[in-house]
Order: sequence, then C-alpha cells, then structure tokens
Amino acid sequence: MAVIHYRGGPRADIHGAARLRARDSSTLTAKRISLFVCLAVLWLLAVVVRMGDIQIRQSANLTEKALRQQNGTIEITASRGSIYDRFGEELALSTPVDSIGVFPEKVHDVEMTATMLGQVLDVDRATLERKLRGEQFDWVQRFAEPGEADRVRHLNLPGIHFEKESKRYYPKGRVAVHILGAVGTEHYGLAGLEESFERRLRGTSGSSLVQYDALRKHYASRIVKQPVPGSDLILTLDQRIQMLAERELRKAIIETQSESGTIVIMDPQSGDLLAVANWPTFDPYERPRSKEAMKVWRNYAISNLIEPGSTFKLVTLSGVLEEGLANPNEVLNCENGAYYVGRRLIRDHKPYGMLTVSQVMANSSNIGALKLAQRLRKPRFYEYVRRFGFGEPTGLPLPNELEGLLRPVERWGTTSLESISFGQEIGVTAVQMARATAVIANGGMLVRPRIVDAIVTPDGHRERYETKPARRVITVETAATIRAMMEKTVLEGTGKHAQVPGYRVAGKTGTAQKIDPETGAYSETDYIANFVGFAPVNDPSIVVVVALDSAKGAHTGGMIAAPVFPHLARQALRFRDVPPELPVEPERRAPRQQHREMLAQTPEDPWIEDAVSRPGDAIVVTAADTKGFNGRDDAPAGGASHKVSLQVTDRVVPDFRGRAVREVAAESASLGLRLDIQGRGVAMRQWPAAGTPVTQGSTIRVAFTRDAKGVSAGP
Repeated sequence: MAVIHYRGGPRADIHGAARLRARDSSTLTAKRISLFVCLAVLWLLAVVVRMGDIQIRQSANLTEKALRQQNGTIEITASRGSIYDRFGEELALSTPVDSIGVFPEKVHDVEMTATMLGQVLDVDRATLERKLRGEQFDWVQRFAEPGEADRVRHLNLPGIHFEKESKRYYPKGRVAVHILGAVGTEHYGLAGLEESFERRLRGTSGSSLVQYDALRKHYASRIVKQPVPGSDLILTLDQRIQMLAERELRKAIIETQSESGTIVIMDPQSGDLLAVANWPTFDPYERPRSKEAMKVWRNYAISNLIEPGSTFKLVTLSGVLEEGLANPNEVLNCENGAYYVGRRLIRDHKPYGMLTVSQVMANSSNIGALKLAQRLRKPRFYEYVRRFGFGEPTGLPLPNELEGLLRPVERWGTTSLESISFGQEIGVTAVQMARATAVIANGGMLVRPRIVDAIVTPDGHRERYETKPARRVITVETAATIRAMMEKTVLEGTGKHAQVPGYRVAGKTGTAQKIDPETGAYSETDYIANFVGFAPVNDPSIVVVVALDSAKGAHTGGMIAAPVFPHLARQALRFRDVPPELPVEPERRAPRQQHREMLAQTPEDPWIEDAVSRPGDAIVVTAADTKGFNGRDDAPAGGASHKVSLQVTDRVVPDFRGRAVREVAAESASLGLRLDIQGRGVAMRQWPAAGTPVTQGSTIRVAFTRDAKGVSAGP
C-alpha cells in the first residue's frame, strides 16, 4: 500500500481546511449582511414611500378624516339687526338661545338617541333618525325653548351639541306685523321688512371649532371666525299710533263684519307712514301650512287693489280746477240722479238736481263728477291721474307692492272717462290713496311714502334711507280750494260722521262695488267702503285712509268708514302734540254719540247700524240684506228684526235709549250681557231699566223704532 505525502505535512492540511471554512463562513456572513442591508433599505424605502403617500397623496383626505373625528365646525349665526320705531321703541330684536345639533359619527346608538330626543322635543322620530344617520353635522332643534335645551343637556347624549344662536322676538306681539314680517327657522326673512332688508339685517355668520377626545367627549372649542352683527332699521312708524290704528280697525271689522280692511296714517309733508294696520292679521311666530293660510300674510295696504269709488273725485275735481275749466260756485245739472252716457245709465245715490261744483264734492254726485271730467277729455284726464301717482308703485321697500291698475288711454272704452271720474275701472292701493290725498293736504306736492327712516350699521354709523324729492302736481291755490271743498264735505255732506271736536277736518267718502268673480259684472252685495281725510285743515299733520272690504249690512263709506276717523285723528293729533284749534264745548257729544243722534233725528234714514262679528268673537248678529247703486255713498236697505247674542263683563244695565243697534250691541258686548233686539232704528224702550244690577250673561230686551219720539225706559 502506497503512502501519499502532501507538502507541508499533516498539520498544514488542517490549517488549510480551517481557512477554507473561515472563508466560506465570512462569505456567508457578508451575504447575510448584504441581504439584511438590502431588506432594511427596501423596508426603509417602503416606509418612505408609504409616508410620502400618506403625507402627500392622502394628506388632504386623512386630514379631513382626523378633523371629523377630533373636531366639529359649526356656523355661528350673526345677531340679526333690531328694528325700531321713530322714537327708538323696539319692534323686533334678537336674543341668544340654545340650538341643538348632532354630529352623526359620534352617536353610539341611533335608535336609543332618537327615542330619548323624541320624548323631549316635538320632532318626528323618523326625521331624528335620518339626521342621526347622516354624514355631517345637522340641526335637531333650532332656537329651542330654555326648558327643552336643559332637558336634552341633562340626557348627556354622545354626539349632541349645543350652540348659542340669536332668536327673533317681537316684543309688541302682532303690532305692525305686516310691515315687520317674520323670520323662518333658518333665520331668513319671510315677509315684510325682514325679507326686503335680509342682507342688511342678517349680518355675516361666523364659525366655531369644537374639539373631542378619544372617548368623543367635548373638551374645548374656539371661535375661528367672529360673526358680524346685522344693521338696525329705524322706521317712520309711531308705535303708539300704530297700536291705535290696529285697535280701531279691529273694532270696525267686528262691528261691520267686514272680510278685511286697512288703515293708513301718513304725514302729508314728509310722506312718513306713521301707521299701517291690516286685517286679517297673523302671528309672526307661526308658519302657515297652506296657500290659503298664507293669505293673512298679505299686506292689504300695498298688495290689494281696490276701486276707490267716490274718493277718486279728488283727482277729477283737482284736474278740472287746475285747468280753469270750472270754479267752485258754478252750477251743474245733476239730472235728478239718473243720466245716460251712451247706452249706460249712471245713477247718483240720491236724486240731485242743480248743484254747485262744491256741492258735487260734498254730496258725492257721480253725474256731476263725470260731467266735469268730460271737460278735461281723455288724454288730459289720464295725465292728471298719472300725476297723482296712480298706475305706478309708491317705491316702498316692501315685498309684493302692486303698481295699481290703470289702462293706457288708448285702451279706454267709450265710457271709461266717466267711470274713472268717480272711481270705477281703476285699481289703487290704500297707500296710493294716502299719497294722492297728501297732495291736497300739503299744498300740491306729490311726496314719496317712507317706511324706513335710517339704517344704523354695527359700528354706529347712521345712513339715512334714500328718498326721492317731491314734485308739484297742482298749484297751492287749487289745493286750497279742494281742501275747502273737503271740509264742507265733512261739515255738510257725506262725511258728517268724521267730525273731530276741537279740530277742522277735511275728508271724502267713497263706496265702490266689487267685481263679481262669477259674472264679471259689478256685485250688488259686495262693496268696499272707504274714507280719506286729514286734519287740521290749514296745517295738516296727518292723512288717514280707512278701507273696509265686504261689510255686511250698512256698507257705505259715509256710514261705516267715516266714523272710524274721529277717534283715530283725535288721539293721533295728541300723540303728535297738535293742540285743538277750536273751542270744545263741554256739552258736545263724542263723535260716535253724534252719529247716534243724527240717526235718531232722521227717521227716514233706512240704514241699520248693526254690530257684527265672526264665530268665536263676542258679538254675533244677523244683518239685513241691502241693494244699491254704482259708487254710492248712501242707499236704501231692507230687512227685518235682528237677533243678537253677546257675552263679556260688568253688572249694571246702561241706558240704551236713543242709541242705534250697533252702539247697543257694542256696549252690551263689553258688559257681558245677552241682548234680545226687537225692531230696528233707535232704542225706544228697554228692560230691565237703566242702572238695574244684573249678573253677567243676563238677557236685556231692547225695542227699537224708526221714530225717535217718545223714547222711554219701560218694558
């Protein structure tokens, strides 16, 4: 057997093998390290890429998610500007109250939360669940009542948030509600000045950042953007006169059972509207649920067209006198109350023969007015109608103002000139009539009606609201002549019931037939009674327009609209510091007492002065039916006895003798006495006698007669 020997011997072989193993191990380690380094680099690159993706590509989305989880942004409604009357009395203001909202992503149990909220708030559960399942903040209850907010706060529900907002309040209730308007749940104006001046009143909303911890509990909040309050409005209204007008209008509506009506009181020198009262009225805190219910929001004074009737004779006579086509003492033949224009028969309310121009105004002769208008001819008459501001809006900053109905002269019919001369075939608003009457009162200038006097910005700067300069319509002399005629109308003509003790008054009555919607012809049962007047005559401080729509029973301007004027004018003039210009005799009766006496002294006067109301009011009366003529101020009526049922207070029977039915009914209503009426005219006998103690709800029997003689207190 051969033996092989390696160089270096056996020991050298051992060392070589060790070196080989060491080299292999080192290589493996190096590879492992390289692999580790490569993996680390790849991991680091992956982290960098991922971080870049998160920090750059997904930054906006993740930031939004984080903010949604940790923060909530809520709009802060700015405090709405206040509205004041001319003397700084607050008519509308905003007060901070709690509004309740929800962050849906923070609600743990939707059904439980909806159930608990539904038990406290008057909100439909389905609506609550829809809001609780939403994707972003939503309001659950805006402007919650203090008790509601406190009860919800004590529930300590996750996701429910409370925020202070400004709630609209009307400290005078329904006073001037058609002028002020109302504000909806989103704090936007819905009507009136609240709607017209939405941008100025609303201000600029701010925002608040609310922060939550990991347990979704609120721990901090901060205002990101401060809200800017809205501007304030200073109105021309006098809230004392406004309340007076609304009270008198409501009385007139109840007494005459009219469907609607309005009273406008204006300063004839400046055009400032001192009061605008409308009926029916509405509650500014309640929202109508139908189009029919929305009708009560309509501002009758500017959004309802009426035919003015005989009050429009002011325009007719002004144009004729201004053109020198007649003089106040000229005598006209009024054709004994019946006159044909073409094939159309025009009637007067009484058969007048020869009347002076002044008497045409005082006695409200349609025939006299149309004969004067014929002298002007169509184009010139149309020009005067436009001069007095008809056929165009007055420019009041209120929504839904109508411009009126005045057809171009080219479209007038064969009898349009005559019809318009006494207030037919033309549609006007009550404010337009007030402006036209102010032309006569202020000496011939057409002023622009004003309702907003100034706007006060949040920094206190006062901006006077833009007005247009007045323009001349007729001369001072013509205006003075018409004023004298209007004063005579109150003293001797159809406006006798408008006399005011201590003041010289000018006025004009009007009665217009309404259009029957079924036939398109003038109705024989529905009328609009109106009266325009001003006082004092030589230096007028107020112009008043009264319009009563669709009264039952007596319905002429002289009988139901003119009697509203005296108390209005007397109180308003006192508020405006206008002293009486005439001595007031101590024994002189109040205007409505004079009205009763006039009726008692005129047995042939057929009108029944009935107090009427709607279901639910204190007075319930069935009135006689009446029929009459076009545009009249008086007319015959027929009817039988009346049954009247009344309720209210007090315990002593008053003396009803010599009073008309309406006066007896009104006073009985205020005393809570039930009334049994027999006959018609003025009270002749009553039982029990005056001064007799009675209990509330007792029945008083009153006999009425057309003959005022022999009035007694017996049964």
